[in-house]
Amino acid sequence: MTAPGSRAAVIVGASHAGVQAAQSLRQAGWQEPIRLVSAESDLPYHRPPLSKAFLAGERTAEQIVLRGPQFYAEHGIDLLLDFPVTSVDPAARTVVGPKGRLDFSALILATGADARRLAVPGADLAGIHTLRDLADARRLKAGLEAASTVVVIGGGFIGLEVAATAAKAGKDVTVVEAEGRLLARALPAALSDFLAERHAREGVRFLMRTAVVGFEPGAGGGVGAVRLHDGRRLDGDLVVVGIGGVANLALAAGLGLAIEAGGILVDADGATSAPGVYAAGDCASHHGRFADRAVRIESVQNATDQARAAAGRVAGRPHPLAAVPWFWTDQYDLKVQMAGLPTAGVREILRGDPAAGAFSLIHLAGDRLAAVYSVNRPGDHMAARKLIDQAARLDPAAAADAAVPLLQAAAGDPAPTPTTV
Repeated sequence: MTAPGSRAAVIVGASHAGVQAAQSLRQAGWQEPIRLVSAESDLPYHRPPLSKAFLAGERTAEQIVLRGPQFYAEHGIDLLLDFPVTSVDPAARTVVGPKGRLDFSALILATGADARRLAVPGADLAGIHTLRDLADARRLKAGLEAASTVVVIGGGFIGLEVAATAAKAGKDVTVVEAEGRLLARALPAALSDFLAERHAREGVRFLMRTAVVGFEPGAGGGVGAVRLHDGRRLDGDLVVVGIGGVANLALAAGLGLAIEAGGILVDADGATSAPGVYAAGDCASHHGRFADRAVRIESVQNATDQARAAAGRVAGRPHPLAAVPWFWTDQYDLKVQMAGLPTAGVREILRGDPAAGAFSLIHLAGDRLAAVYSVNRPGDHMAARKLIDQAARLDPAAAADAAVPLLQAAAGDPAPTPTTV
Protein backbone atom coordinates (compact mmCIF):
# COMPACT_ATOMS: atom_id res chain seq x y z
CA MET A 1 0.00 0.00 0.00
CA THR A 2 1.18 3.51 -0.65
CA ALA A 3 1.18 6.42 1.74
CA PRO A 4 -1.44 9.12 1.15
CA GLY A 5 -0.20 11.75 -1.27
CA SER A 6 2.46 9.54 -2.82
CA ARG A 7 2.93 9.63 -6.60
CA ALA A 8 1.89 6.06 -7.23
CA ALA A 9 0.48 4.74 -10.49
CA VAL A 10 -2.27 2.17 -10.07
CA ILE A 11 -3.21 0.00 -13.07
CA VAL A 12 -6.47 -1.91 -12.78
CA GLY A 13 -6.40 -4.97 -15.04
CA ALA A 14 -3.35 -7.14 -15.71
CA SER A 15 -3.75 -8.42 -19.25
CA HIS A 16 -1.94 -7.12 -22.34
CA ALA A 17 -2.79 -3.45 -21.76
CA GLY A 18 -2.09 -3.50 -18.04
CA VAL A 19 1.26 -5.26 -18.25
CA GLN A 20 2.36 -3.04 -21.14
CA ALA A 21 1.37 0.09 -19.21
CA ALA A 22 3.47 -0.99 -16.22
CA GLN A 23 6.45 -1.84 -18.40
CA SER A 24 6.18 1.38 -20.41
CA LEU A 25 5.96 3.49 -17.27
CA ARG A 26 9.35 2.19 -16.16
CA GLN A 27 10.80 2.56 -19.64
CA ALA A 28 9.61 6.18 -19.71
CA GLY A 29 11.44 6.93 -16.48
CA TRP A 30 8.64 6.71 -13.91
CA GLN A 31 10.43 6.24 -10.58
CA GLU A 32 7.44 6.08 -8.25
CA PRO A 33 5.55 2.97 -7.13
CA ILE A 34 3.53 0.99 -9.67
CA ARG A 35 0.66 -1.21 -8.51
CA LEU A 36 -0.60 -3.63 -11.16
CA VAL A 37 -3.89 -5.02 -9.88
CA SER A 38 -5.64 -8.16 -11.16
CA ALA A 39 -8.86 -9.80 -10.06
CA GLU A 40 -7.46 -13.09 -11.40
CA SER A 41 -5.18 -15.40 -9.43
CA ASP A 42 -2.99 -16.40 -12.41
CA LEU A 43 0.06 -14.54 -13.63
CA PRO A 44 -0.87 -12.26 -16.56
CA TYR A 45 -1.01 -14.29 -19.76
CA HIS A 46 -1.36 -14.12 -23.54
CA ARG A 47 -5.03 -14.27 -24.50
CA PRO A 48 -4.97 -15.23 -28.20
CA PRO A 49 -3.82 -18.84 -27.47
CA LEU A 50 -6.87 -19.49 -25.29
CA SER A 51 -9.07 -20.38 -28.26
CA LYS A 52 -6.33 -22.24 -30.11
CA ALA A 53 -3.11 -23.70 -28.65
CA PHE A 54 -4.28 -23.79 -25.02
CA LEU A 55 -7.71 -25.16 -25.89
CA ALA A 56 -6.09 -27.81 -28.10
CA GLY A 57 -3.70 -28.88 -25.33
CA GLU A 58 -0.65 -27.71 -27.28
CA ARG A 59 0.34 -25.06 -24.71
CA THR A 60 -0.02 -25.06 -20.93
CA ALA A 61 -0.98 -22.12 -18.75
CA GLU A 62 2.67 -21.77 -17.73
CA GLN A 63 3.69 -21.52 -21.38
CA ILE A 64 1.40 -18.58 -22.17
CA VAL A 65 2.37 -16.20 -19.35
CA LEU A 66 3.26 -12.71 -20.53
CA ARG A 67 6.11 -12.26 -18.03
CA GLY A 68 7.56 -14.42 -15.30
CA PRO A 69 7.54 -13.31 -11.64
CA GLN A 70 11.13 -12.07 -11.91
CA PHE A 71 10.13 -9.43 -14.46
CA TYR A 72 7.85 -7.67 -12.00
CA ALA A 73 10.40 -7.89 -9.21
CA GLU A 74 13.24 -6.58 -11.39
CA HIS A 75 11.16 -3.60 -12.57
CA GLY A 76 9.77 -2.71 -9.17
CA ILE A 77 6.19 -3.49 -10.20
CA ASP A 78 3.90 -4.62 -7.38
CA LEU A 79 1.71 -7.28 -9.00
CA LEU A 80 -1.35 -7.78 -6.82
CA LEU A 81 -3.20 -10.92 -7.89
CA ASP A 82 -6.66 -11.96 -6.70
CA PHE A 83 -7.26 -8.30 -5.83
CA PRO A 84 -10.63 -7.23 -7.26
CA VAL A 85 -11.37 -3.51 -7.38
CA THR A 86 -14.98 -2.59 -6.74
CA SER A 87 -14.89 1.22 -6.77
CA VAL A 88 -12.74 4.30 -7.13
CA ASP A 89 -12.88 7.27 -4.76
CA PRO A 90 -11.84 10.20 -7.00
CA ALA A 91 -11.71 12.72 -4.15
CA ALA A 92 -9.43 10.58 -2.00
CA ARG A 93 -7.56 9.28 -5.08
CA THR A 94 -7.90 5.66 -4.02
CA VAL A 95 -9.13 2.43 -5.54
CA VAL A 96 -11.14 0.24 -3.23
CA GLY A 97 -11.73 -3.50 -3.04
CA PRO A 98 -12.47 -6.20 -0.50
CA LYS A 99 -8.75 -6.62 0.18
CA GLY A 100 -8.02 -2.98 0.86
CA ARG A 101 -7.40 0.47 -0.61
CA LEU A 102 -4.63 1.73 -2.88
CA ASP A 103 -3.71 5.40 -3.18
CA PHE A 104 -2.84 6.78 -6.60
CA SER A 105 -1.74 9.93 -8.34
CA ALA A 106 -2.40 8.36 -11.73
CA LEU A 107 -4.96 5.66 -12.49
CA ILE A 108 -4.92 3.53 -15.65
CA LEU A 109 -8.04 1.45 -16.31
CA ALA A 110 -7.30 -1.69 -18.31
CA THR A 111 -10.44 -3.52 -17.28
CA GLY A 112 -11.02 -5.19 -20.64
CA ALA A 113 -14.33 -6.56 -21.83
CA ASP A 114 -16.78 -9.19 -20.68
CA ALA A 115 -18.40 -11.79 -22.90
CA ARG A 116 -21.77 -10.77 -24.30
CA ARG A 117 -24.46 -13.11 -22.99
CA LEU A 118 -27.58 -14.57 -24.56
CA ALA A 119 -30.68 -13.65 -22.56
CA VAL A 120 -32.77 -16.69 -23.51
CA PRO A 121 -34.37 -19.51 -21.51
CA GLY A 122 -31.86 -22.11 -20.36
CA ALA A 123 -28.81 -19.86 -20.76
CA ASP A 124 -27.56 -20.88 -17.31
CA LEU A 125 -27.40 -24.60 -18.05
CA ALA A 126 -24.12 -26.43 -17.46
CA GLY A 127 -22.17 -26.99 -20.65
CA ILE A 128 -22.79 -23.49 -22.05
CA HIS A 129 -19.50 -21.61 -22.25
CA THR A 130 -18.07 -18.22 -23.07
CA LEU A 131 -14.37 -17.55 -23.60
CA ARG A 132 -12.71 -14.38 -22.32
CA ASP A 133 -10.14 -15.47 -19.73
CA LEU A 134 -8.05 -18.39 -18.56
CA ALA A 135 -10.70 -19.64 -16.13
CA ASP A 136 -13.19 -19.79 -19.03
CA ALA A 137 -10.62 -21.60 -21.18
CA ARG A 138 -9.92 -24.21 -18.51
CA ARG A 139 -13.64 -25.00 -18.17
CA LEU A 140 -14.11 -25.09 -21.94
CA LYS A 141 -11.07 -27.32 -22.44
CA ALA A 142 -12.38 -29.87 -19.93
CA GLY A 143 -15.83 -29.76 -21.49
CA LEU A 144 -14.49 -30.10 -25.01
CA GLU A 145 -12.49 -33.19 -24.15
CA ALA A 146 -15.67 -34.93 -22.99
CA ALA A 147 -18.03 -33.58 -25.67
CA SER A 148 -18.95 -35.15 -28.96
CA THR A 149 -21.35 -32.58 -30.44
CA VAL A 150 -20.40 -28.90 -30.28
CA VAL A 151 -22.59 -25.93 -31.16
CA VAL A 152 -20.86 -22.57 -31.58
CA ILE A 153 -23.14 -19.55 -31.48
CA GLY A 154 -21.56 -16.67 -33.38
CA GLY A 155 -19.39 -16.72 -36.48
CA GLY A 156 -16.89 -14.11 -35.30
CA PHE A 157 -13.20 -14.52 -34.54
CA ILE A 158 -13.61 -16.38 -31.23
CA GLY A 159 -16.40 -18.58 -32.57
CA LEU A 160 -14.47 -19.59 -35.68
CA GLU A 161 -11.22 -20.20 -33.79
CA VAL A 162 -13.04 -22.46 -31.31
CA ALA A 163 -14.85 -24.19 -34.19
CA ALA A 164 -11.51 -24.88 -35.91
CA THR A 165 -9.97 -26.23 -32.71
CA ALA A 166 -12.99 -28.45 -32.04
CA ALA A 167 -13.09 -29.72 -35.63
CA LYS A 168 -9.39 -30.62 -35.52
CA ALA A 169 -10.12 -32.56 -32.33
CA GLY A 170 -12.65 -34.66 -34.23
CA LYS A 171 -15.80 -33.11 -32.78
CA ASP A 172 -19.08 -32.69 -34.64
CA VAL A 173 -19.33 -28.90 -35.00
CA THR A 174 -22.15 -26.59 -36.05
CA VAL A 175 -21.85 -22.79 -36.12
CA VAL A 176 -25.03 -20.72 -35.75
CA GLU A 177 -24.74 -17.17 -37.10
CA ALA A 178 -27.42 -14.46 -37.08
CA GLU A 179 -25.94 -12.54 -40.03
CA GLY A 180 -25.90 -13.59 -43.66
CA ARG A 181 -22.16 -14.25 -43.65
CA LEU A 182 -19.26 -14.74 -41.26
CA LEU A 183 -17.48 -11.75 -39.73
CA ALA A 184 -19.73 -9.40 -41.67
CA ARG A 185 -18.54 -6.28 -39.83
CA ALA A 186 -14.84 -7.15 -39.94
CA LEU A 187 -14.05 -8.83 -43.26
CA PRO A 188 -14.95 -8.36 -46.94
CA ALA A 189 -17.46 -10.83 -48.35
CA ALA A 190 -14.90 -12.70 -50.44
CA LEU A 191 -12.81 -13.51 -47.38
CA SER A 192 -15.90 -14.48 -45.37
CA ASP A 193 -16.82 -16.94 -48.12
CA PHE A 194 -13.27 -18.30 -48.29
CA LEU A 195 -13.23 -19.03 -44.56
CA ALA A 196 -16.69 -20.60 -44.67
CA GLU A 197 -15.60 -22.92 -47.48
CA ARG A 198 -12.45 -23.95 -45.60
CA HIS A 199 -14.40 -24.72 -42.43
CA ALA A 200 -16.91 -26.71 -44.47
CA ARG A 201 -14.06 -28.82 -45.89
CA GLU A 202 -13.07 -29.59 -42.31
CA GLY A 203 -16.60 -30.80 -41.56
CA VAL A 204 -18.03 -27.70 -39.87
CA ARG A 205 -21.67 -26.95 -40.69
CA PHE A 206 -23.11 -23.44 -40.79
CA LEU A 207 -26.63 -22.20 -40.12
CA MET A 208 -26.73 -18.61 -41.36
CA ARG A 209 -29.40 -16.00 -40.67
CA THR A 210 -30.41 -18.09 -37.69
CA ALA A 211 -31.22 -16.89 -34.18
CA VAL A 212 -31.11 -18.86 -30.93
CA VAL A 213 -34.24 -18.60 -28.78
CA GLY A 214 -33.40 -21.03 -25.99
CA PHE A 215 -31.55 -24.05 -24.64
CA GLU A 216 -32.89 -27.38 -23.46
CA PRO A 217 -31.40 -29.71 -20.85
CA GLY A 218 -30.09 -33.13 -21.78
CA ALA A 219 -30.29 -36.41 -19.91
CA GLY A 220 -27.61 -35.41 -17.40
CA GLY A 221 -29.12 -32.01 -16.62
CA GLY A 222 -26.62 -30.02 -18.64
CA VAL A 223 -27.33 -28.54 -22.04
CA GLY A 224 -28.61 -31.03 -24.56
CA ALA A 225 -30.06 -28.97 -27.37
CA VAL A 226 -30.30 -25.47 -28.85
CA ARG A 227 -33.70 -24.16 -29.94
CA LEU A 228 -33.72 -21.99 -33.06
CA HIS A 229 -36.09 -19.23 -34.14
CA ASP A 230 -37.61 -21.30 -36.94
CA GLY A 231 -38.62 -24.12 -34.61
CA ARG A 232 -35.68 -26.40 -35.27
CA ARG A 233 -33.90 -28.15 -32.43
CA LEU A 234 -30.13 -28.62 -32.68
CA ASP A 235 -28.50 -31.33 -30.56
CA GLY A 236 -25.35 -30.34 -28.70
CA ASP A 237 -23.68 -31.50 -25.49
CA LEU A 238 -21.39 -28.46 -25.43
CA VAL A 239 -22.25 -24.92 -26.50
CA VAL A 240 -19.90 -21.98 -26.95
CA VAL A 241 -21.45 -18.51 -27.08
CA GLY A 242 -19.12 -16.22 -29.01
CA ILE A 243 -21.21 -13.19 -29.87
CA GLY A 244 -18.75 -10.44 -29.01
CA GLY A 245 -17.64 -8.54 -25.96
CA VAL A 246 -18.99 -5.70 -23.85
CA ALA A 247 -16.50 -3.26 -22.34
CA ASN A 248 -16.19 -3.52 -18.57
CA LEU A 249 -17.36 -0.06 -17.54
CA ALA A 250 -18.24 -0.64 -13.89
CA LEU A 251 -15.47 1.61 -12.55
CA ALA A 252 -15.97 4.15 -15.33
CA ALA A 253 -19.61 4.59 -14.34
CA GLY A 254 -18.63 5.42 -10.76
CA LEU A 255 -16.16 8.02 -12.02
CA GLY A 256 -18.63 9.60 -14.42
CA LEU A 257 -16.27 9.13 -17.36
CA ALA A 258 -17.34 10.02 -20.90
CA ILE A 259 -18.46 6.94 -22.82
CA GLU A 260 -18.63 6.63 -26.61
CA ALA A 261 -18.85 3.68 -29.03
CA GLY A 262 -19.36 1.39 -26.05
CA GLY A 263 -16.07 2.25 -24.37
CA ILE A 264 -14.35 4.78 -22.13
CA LEU A 265 -13.55 7.68 -24.43
CA VAL A 266 -9.85 8.54 -24.44
CA ASP A 267 -7.68 10.90 -26.46
CA ALA A 268 -4.49 10.00 -28.30
CA ASP A 269 -2.62 9.98 -24.96
CA GLY A 270 -5.08 7.59 -23.34
CA ALA A 271 -6.52 10.33 -21.12
CA THR A 272 -10.17 10.09 -20.09
CA SER A 273 -12.52 12.95 -19.23
CA ALA A 274 -11.34 12.85 -15.58
CA PRO A 275 -7.98 14.39 -14.59
CA GLY A 276 -5.33 11.81 -13.81
CA VAL A 277 -7.42 8.88 -15.08
CA TYR A 278 -6.45 6.97 -18.22
CA ALA A 279 -7.78 3.92 -20.04
CA ALA A 280 -6.37 1.41 -22.52
CA GLY A 281 -7.37 -1.77 -24.28
CA ASP A 282 -10.74 -3.38 -24.84
CA CYS A 283 -12.48 -1.05 -22.38
CA ALA A 284 -11.44 2.12 -24.25
CA SER A 285 -12.64 3.90 -27.38
CA HIS A 286 -11.01 6.75 -29.27
CA HIS A 287 -11.14 9.01 -32.32
CA GLY A 288 -8.08 8.06 -34.35
CA ARG A 289 -6.44 8.69 -37.69
CA PHE A 290 -8.09 5.82 -39.48
CA ALA A 291 -11.81 6.21 -38.72
CA ASP A 292 -14.29 9.06 -39.01
CA ARG A 293 -15.89 8.14 -35.70
CA ALA A 294 -14.95 6.83 -32.27
CA VAL A 295 -14.09 3.13 -32.34
CA ARG A 296 -13.50 0.50 -29.68
CA ILE A 297 -10.96 -1.97 -31.01
CA GLU A 298 -10.51 -5.37 -29.37
CA SER A 299 -7.00 -6.47 -30.28
CA VAL A 300 -3.66 -7.08 -28.61
CA GLN A 301 -2.04 -4.48 -30.87
CA ASN A 302 -4.49 -1.75 -29.89
CA ALA A 303 -4.24 -2.65 -26.20
CA THR A 304 -0.46 -2.41 -26.11
CA ASP A 305 -0.32 0.75 -28.25
CA GLN A 306 -2.87 2.53 -26.08
CA ALA A 307 -1.05 1.40 -22.95
CA ARG A 308 2.23 2.86 -24.24
CA ALA A 309 0.48 6.14 -24.97
CA ALA A 310 -1.10 6.36 -21.54
CA ALA A 311 2.15 5.47 -19.77
CA GLY A 312 4.07 8.08 -21.74
CA ARG A 313 1.59 10.77 -20.74
CA VAL A 314 1.68 9.74 -17.06
CA ALA A 315 5.48 9.74 -17.03
CA GLY A 316 5.72 13.11 -18.76
CA ARG A 317 7.02 11.72 -22.03
CA PRO A 318 4.01 11.84 -24.35
CA HIS A 319 3.86 9.26 -27.12
CA PRO A 320 0.42 9.76 -28.69
CA LEU A 321 -1.35 6.80 -30.26
CA ALA A 322 -0.87 6.89 -34.03
CA ALA A 323 -0.30 3.28 -35.09
CA VAL A 324 -2.20 1.59 -37.91
CA PRO A 325 -4.78 -0.83 -36.45
CA TRP A 326 -3.97 -4.44 -37.27
CA PHE A 327 -5.36 -7.80 -36.32
CA TRP A 328 -4.90 -11.50 -36.95
CA THR A 329 -6.62 -14.85 -36.54
CA ASP A 330 -5.28 -18.38 -36.96
CA GLN A 331 -7.66 -21.06 -38.21
CA TYR A 332 -6.32 -24.46 -39.34
CA ASP A 333 -3.22 -23.66 -41.42
CA LEU A 334 -4.52 -20.22 -42.34
CA LYS A 335 -2.99 -17.07 -40.89
CA VAL A 336 -5.40 -14.25 -41.66
CA GLN A 337 -3.96 -10.78 -41.07
CA MET A 338 -5.76 -7.46 -41.37
CA ALA A 339 -4.32 -3.95 -41.54
CA GLY A 340 -6.50 -0.85 -41.49
CA LEU A 341 -10.21 -0.58 -40.75
CA PRO A 342 -13.21 -1.45 -42.92
CA THR A 343 -14.27 1.51 -45.07
CA ALA A 344 -17.38 1.95 -47.21
CA GLY A 345 -17.19 2.60 -50.95
CA VAL A 346 -13.77 1.09 -51.57
CA ARG A 347 -12.39 -0.59 -54.67
CA GLU A 348 -11.32 -4.18 -54.01
CA ILE A 349 -8.32 -5.74 -55.75
CA LEU A 350 -7.47 -9.44 -55.54
CA ARG A 351 -3.77 -10.19 -55.17
CA GLY A 352 -2.74 -13.84 -55.37
CA ASP A 353 -4.75 -17.04 -55.72
CA PRO A 354 -7.39 -18.11 -53.15
CA ALA A 355 -7.31 -21.63 -54.58
CA ALA A 356 -3.66 -21.86 -53.53
CA GLY A 357 -4.52 -20.67 -50.02
CA ALA A 358 -2.40 -17.51 -50.23
CA PHE A 359 -3.86 -14.17 -51.32
CA SER A 360 -4.64 -10.62 -50.25
CA LEU A 361 -7.67 -8.41 -50.74
CA ILE A 362 -6.62 -4.79 -51.18
CA HIS A 363 -9.07 -1.98 -50.50
CA LEU A 364 -8.48 1.39 -52.14
CA ALA A 365 -10.35 4.55 -51.19
CA GLY A 366 -9.83 6.46 -54.40
CA ASP A 367 -6.22 5.59 -55.14
CA ARG A 368 -5.13 5.50 -51.50
CA LEU A 369 -4.63 2.29 -49.58
CA ALA A 370 -7.31 1.91 -46.90
CA ALA A 371 -7.00 -1.72 -45.77
CA VAL A 372 -5.43 -5.04 -46.70
CA TYR A 373 -6.74 -8.47 -45.73
CA SER A 374 -4.11 -11.18 -46.19
CA VAL A 375 -4.23 -14.98 -46.02
CA ASN A 376 -0.81 -16.62 -45.66
CA ARG A 377 0.92 -13.59 -47.19
CA PRO A 378 2.72 -12.01 -44.21
CA GLY A 379 4.88 -9.82 -46.47
CA ASP A 380 1.77 -8.12 -47.83
CA HIS A 381 0.57 -7.51 -44.29
CA MET A 382 3.79 -5.90 -43.11
CA ALA A 383 3.97 -3.73 -46.22
CA ALA A 384 0.34 -2.73 -45.82
CA ARG A 385 0.90 -1.42 -42.30
CA LYS A 386 3.69 0.82 -43.57
CA LEU A 387 1.78 2.03 -46.64
CA ILE A 388 -1.45 2.73 -44.76
CA ASP A 389 0.52 4.71 -42.19
CA GLN A 390 1.88 6.82 -45.05
CA ALA A 391 -1.58 7.20 -46.70
CA ALA A 392 0.14 5.86 -49.81
CA ARG A 393 -1.31 5.84 -53.29
CA LEU A 394 -1.16 2.48 -55.09
CA ASP A 395 -0.92 1.58 -58.73
CA PRO A 396 -3.87 -0.86 -59.10
CA ALA A 397 -2.18 -2.99 -61.77
CA ALA A 398 1.00 -3.39 -59.73
CA ALA A 399 -0.97 -4.09 -56.57
CA ALA A 400 -2.87 -6.89 -58.32
CA ASP A 401 0.36 -8.58 -59.44
CA ALA A 402 1.35 -10.95 -56.63
CA ALA A 403 4.88 -11.15 -58.05
CA VAL A 404 5.44 -7.43 -57.41
CA PRO A 405 6.31 -6.62 -53.77
CA LEU A 406 3.49 -4.56 -52.39
CA LEU A 407 5.84 -1.77 -51.31
CA GLN A 408 6.82 -1.36 -54.96
CA ALA A 409 3.17 -0.88 -55.95
CA ALA A 410 3.16 2.56 -54.32
CA ALA A 411 2.47 5.14 -57.02
CA GLY A 412 4.68 8.16 -56.54
CA ASP A 413 5.22 9.96 -53.29
CA PRO A 414 2.92 9.00 -50.40
CA ALA A 415 0.58 11.62 -49.07
CA PRO A 416 1.64 13.42 -45.89
CA THR A 417 0.78 11.50 -42.75
CA PRO A 418 -2.44 12.98 -41.28
CA THR A 419 -2.19 14.80 -37.99
CA THR A 420 -3.06 12.62 -35.02
CA VAL A 421 -6.24 13.56 -33.21
